[in-house]
Formats: sequence, C-alpha cells, structure tokens
Amino acid sequence: MNDVRKRFLNYIQYEKRLSPNTLVAYEQDINQFQSFIEANFQHTDLLTANSSMIRSWTISLIEKKDAATTVNRKISCLKSFYKFQLKSGVVSQNPTAKIIRPKTPKRLPKDVAANKLQDIKDKLEIGLSEDSFDTRRDYTMFMTFYLCGIRRSELMEMRWSQIDLAKRQISVVGKGKKQRLIPVDDRLIKLLSEYRNELNAHNIVTEEDRVFVLTNGKKLYPNFIYRTIKNYLSEVTSQKGIGPHSLRHSFATHLLNEGAELNAIKGLLGHSSLASTQVYTHNSIEKLKHIHKLSHPKS
Repeated sequence: MNDVRKRFLNYIQYEKRLSPNTLVAYEQDINQFQSFIEANFQHTDLLTANSSMIRSWTISLIEKKDAATTVNRKISCLKSFYKFQLKSGVVSQNPTAKIIRPKTPKRLPKDVAANKLQDIKDKLEIGLSEDSFDTRRDYTMFMTFYLCGIRRSELMEMRWSQIDLAKRQISVVGKGKKQRLIPVDDRLIKLLSEYRNELNAHNIVTEEDRVFVLTNGKKLYPNFIYRTIKNYLSEVTSQKGIGPHSLRHSFATHLLNEGAELNAIKGLLGHSSLASTQVYTHNSIEKLKHIHKLSHPKS
C-alpha cells in the first residue's frame, strides 16, 4: 500500500508539478482517509474502498465543522488518487466518480488601500537609518511583494540569477514550474541593489544564491514571511485574514484601478485562466459604485 501512495505522490510532484504545500496536504489527506476507514469500517485497503465510505468521510468532515474549502481539497485529493489508480490499471472503477463537492462561498481577494501601504513604506524607510540587516531585508521583501505581485513561495525560492537589473526584469518560477517575466521599476532596482550591498556588508553568504534569507544565510520559511508581512499590515488595518497574499491582491487591484488591461494583469500574476484574474474586477466595480454614490447628481 505504501508503494501505491508513493507512486501517486511522485506523479503529482513530478508530472502534475503541484506545489510542495499541496503535496504535503494530499499525503495527509490520504493518510487521514485511511485512518477513517480502518476505524469506522475495519477496512484497511484503500484500493477497494467504495463510494459509501468516501461519503461517510465527507459527512464526518462537515460535522466536524471543517471549512468547505478544506473538504473540497480532501475530495479533490481522493479524486486525483483514484483517477491515477484507474489510469494505471490498479483499480477497475473510480469510487469518487459520483462524489459531489460541497459548494463553497465565493471569497473575494482582500487588498489593502494604497495610502495604508504608503504608511508602512514610510515607517520601514525610517528604520533603514538604523543600519539593520533585518529591517533592510524586510523592507525590500515587502516592496518586492507589492511591486511584483508574486506569491510567497515564489519570493521564498527567488535566486539572484533570476534578477536582471540591466534589463529591468525578474524571471519568476510559478505554479507548475511555469516561468514569467515581471518588469522592475527604478524603485525596486534601487532597493534590490542596496539590499545586496547590505548582504555583502554583513558578510552573509546566501544559501543556494537565494535573494531573501535569514541572518545566517539560510532560506526563509513560510511562517516567517507570513508573520513579518502580517505584522506590518496589522499596524495600518484591522482587516482579518491579511498577509503576503494581500500584497499580491493589492498589486492586481491597484493596477486595474489605474487602467491596466485584465490580460496584462493575468500575465503578471501568472494565472493560467482569465477567470482567476476576473475576480479583481469586483473590487474595481465596488470602487466605481462608491464614486458614483459620491459624485452623481442627486435629484
């Protein structure tokens, strides 16, 4: 059975090229389902599990108040697992074929107003005079998120070899190992150059040529990045659920508000489908409604 799981995990890692986070989540989901059918049905073979067992597991997750998005991911995991086994000829039928995912509420991206981001920028700039590596790194990291609209994983894995200051562009490796070019303006060129000088001044040798590292040169970890950005954002907004991804949302929303074409934003964000980018139009429509309310002549 371990071989069956291993082949599937290798498939989603090397052929489907899912993210490391998804890989970990899927492995946990499969193990959780295995434990469930053993405890509730005294059934130890994943390959002969049936749709009734899967429905029972789904109901148990809902009864435990798991979020609909979490339940959906777990169902997606099993669907992928059994489709792979069917394709490989290991099973003769897919027990998830008629399993329906629960509906999830449409979540709108949470952006942060430009003036509030400016407040954070001003505060971080003041801290640069303290000659602190941490402050310089955090400021450059914050601005890279906002000026490039990249994902946390993309920033964490970014190498200096991906940055071409002469051509004013960064080559970003996104989901599915897809590469995209992001233009870099004068502000970020200056910040990245000064940050690299700070690395050299503190004799910090970066691990595997990574751009953003800890003071010992080791790579940043996801929670460190999340906490750092969240702490800064919390100083200017009381919004719930904000973090590094909020800067990505702000990047897209502010570009759209300034007249950028949706297809151009799609390319900058690395979306494979325009539908993923269109969610940002809601924020612009809400802004237009507000302007209309304030500016339209009243009868």
